[in-house]
Amino acid sequence: MNEAIQQLEELFKPFRNPKRAQTARAYMKDHFSFIGMRTEIRRTTQKAWVDSLKSLEDRTIRWSVIRALWSKEERDYHYVAIDYLNSWPKKYYSEADAGELEWMLGQNSWWDSVDAIASNYLGKWALLYPEKARETFEKWRYDESFWLHRSCLIYQLKYKDEVDTIYLEDLIRQMNNNKEFFIQKAIGWSLRQLSKYNPDEVIRILGDNPIKGLALREASKYLD
Repeated sequence: MNEAIQQLEELFKPFRNPKRAQTARAYMKDHFSFIGMRTEIRRTTQKAWVDSLKSLEDRTIRWSVIRALWSKEERDYHYVAIDYLNSWPKKYYSEADAGELEWMLGQNSWWDSVDAIASNYLGKWALLYPEKARETFEKWRYDESFWLHRSCLIYQLKYKDEVDTIYLEDLIRQMNNNKEFFIQKAIGWSLRQLSKYNPDEVIRILGDNPIKGLALREASKYLD
């Protein structure tokens, strides 16, 4: 595994850009350091490396790649891990991913990583294993991490008209009084997305719950 990571480091080395790295770090509120690569350059550069890992069938090895990338200091490697994870075909998904996803969402947590994981892999995983997903989300919604709370709110973002609105509303009722920006934003975002496919249900939810401020503004964006 170390050899594979070293290969990726060598691929990225020519693209180090301290000025761009500093700009990216400032944008992320100094939470992470960066190599300083443009997203399109990073994805082009990493493609062959990521493709070489797609045939790995052992989920333990697959997750060890994710963990190795996630342990790197620069945020760019975390993005590679997310791109790799989101490229997995469904045959590599497992109920046991719940623990790995909780770990990943709980480490190096910020909106960019949480949103990219929750609205993609996590959302697909929840459709494949609905009972395990509900068990997992019932645990996460009471966790101390608001990033796990946000994940519960937004994992259905790409479900279009198949959103479990009863469960979403139940989560919103629980979290509505949480003044954390990223929770209020997630409440609004989840409802705004739902309003594209089921505006009447969003109107009902807004009428039945004391949703205010940022969450209300976001939720109402596409409503007449």
